[in-house]
Amino acid sequence: MKRYKIILLAIIALALFLRVFRLSDVPPGVNQDEASIGFTAYSLLQTGRDEYGHVLPLSFQSFGDWKLPLYIYTTIPFVATLGMSELAVRLPSTIAGILTVIVAFFLVYELFRSYRLSLLASLLLAISPWHLHLSRVESESNVAVFFTATGFLLLLKGLHKHWLAVPGAILLALTYYTYHGNHISTTLLLIGFIALYWREAIKPKAFFYGALLFIVLAGFILSQTLAGADRTKLSGIGLLGDPFVIHERIELPRNDHGNDSLTAVILHNRITYAIETITKNYLKAFSPEFLFISGGTNRAHNIPNFGNMYLIEAPFLLLGLFVCIANRKKKPFLFLLWWILVSPVAASITRDAPHTNRMFAIFPALPIVVALGLNYFFNEISFHKKSIVIGFVMMLFMINIVVYMDRYYVHFPKNEAPSWGIGYKELLSYIDQPLQKSKTLIMANPETSPYIFLLFYGKDDPALFQQKVERYDPTPDGFYHVRVFGRYQFRQIDWERDIFYPNALLVDYVERVPDQYKPRMIRVAQFGVVPSYL
Repeated sequence: MKRYKIILLAIIALALFLRVFRLSDVPPGVNQDEASIGFTAYSLLQTGRDEYGHVLPLSFQSFGDWKLPLYIYTTIPFVATLGMSELAVRLPSTIAGILTVIVAFFLVYELFRSYRLSLLASLLLAISPWHLHLSRVESESNVAVFFTATGFLLLLKGLHKHWLAVPGAILLALTYYTYHGNHISTTLLLIGFIALYWREAIKPKAFFYGALLFIVLAGFILSQTLAGADRTKLSGIGLLGDPFVIHERIELPRNDHGNDSLTAVILHNRITYAIETITKNYLKAFSPEFLFISGGTNRAHNIPNFGNMYLIEAPFLLLGLFVCIANRKKKPFLFLLWWILVSPVAASITRDAPHTNRMFAIFPALPIVVALGLNYFFNEISFHKKSIVIGFVMMLFMINIVVYMDRYYVHFPKNEAPSWGIGYKELLSYIDQPLQKSKTLIMANPETSPYIFLLFYGKDDPALFQQKVERYDPTPDGFYHVRVFGRYQFRQIDWERDIFYPNALLVDYVERVPDQYKPRMIRVAQFGVVPSYL
């Protein structure tokens, strides 16, 4: 066996180990989206309907965030085999992450015809904190990255073996069924590919058939989501979806102009605010803070105080970008630059950018650019110093990796447990004890959707839930919250009144339980459980 194949197998084994080791335990319990996808897959398996009673939908209403169908339907056989569990909802993403490491090798080889560069890019992807984290949770964006990388690999190969363009186009169309951000990022990447390779692609009939299939498949899912789900999704996370932001950033500055209403309207309006904010969000996506220091703010996608990339990668990322710019007249380098530049666009139009999950479309281009920088650096070192310098760089990488692994596998599951579902799992174990099982549970903070964790870990009957659930009216930005199902009530607790609710358990975060009731309180994870007096 050739040496590069042995090294590639070792890299795949490393990627496999890092992504499956303690997969059920780290992260500690499911997050909100994992619980939703797991229960939805279970509901489809048991009843053929989602939690709203819709038959085999292509767009899932969920909390009002309208999830796309591919990940949910992919999860069904895992739930059928493994039960509704952390492992079942994470395995599709984990498998996609491992396969992407393999695809990255062949993609880089197709672009640059270098085994060394291909192995280096695959290794960097295998150990990437960004890719590792999103491969260990349910992540539609991670599956979309696999489809995107494989799709463009097949399109590039299709320039020589034309028939490969058809499966490549199908895979790219599937990204539209997987993650909302790819409605933008895949489209932009295709525009760049067509602009660069149209001369080679215009003659083969396979590219025509591939384009036709892509238009039909992508057009079909967009016809199901664009008018409703996509618009609602964007209103919930978009820049202009929050009335408070509009008041603070547009209406109040207008008042400062006094009687000069024309100037106020010209300078302070939705368009100028959107342009300014999108530009800032786009630039933040490339900030050292986001890439190397602390990552994004969503705790489902990052561990505290650690960037999306290793610090040691920073100089090689810059060097790799320099290599791409210096070789911009060559199509592979220019396509890679285009990939990097368009990836933040979808995330930039949302209110909480930069966002680790929505920015994930930058993979696998990002580790490929770092690999280019490392490769260039190693090539420029004089022969007699090469082994020393390579050893020093490897040592720095090892230090970064060990620090990350310690924080991820040791500290993260302990310190961040309240942000994940393990607390609800412990709560359910307590309230399902024989002495508690007949009691009504009144749980605060319905806006955090605690119901979905109780459904997931309680494995409640989906058909019964569909019939009995009562929901609040939708919020102004289109989100839905559950009010009642079964013995559960989700509402803010009126402690003076509810403490006398017959045969009830009152549940809130420990710090929010009034002091006078804390002597009666039983602490379960982050929750305080207070039995009523009656």
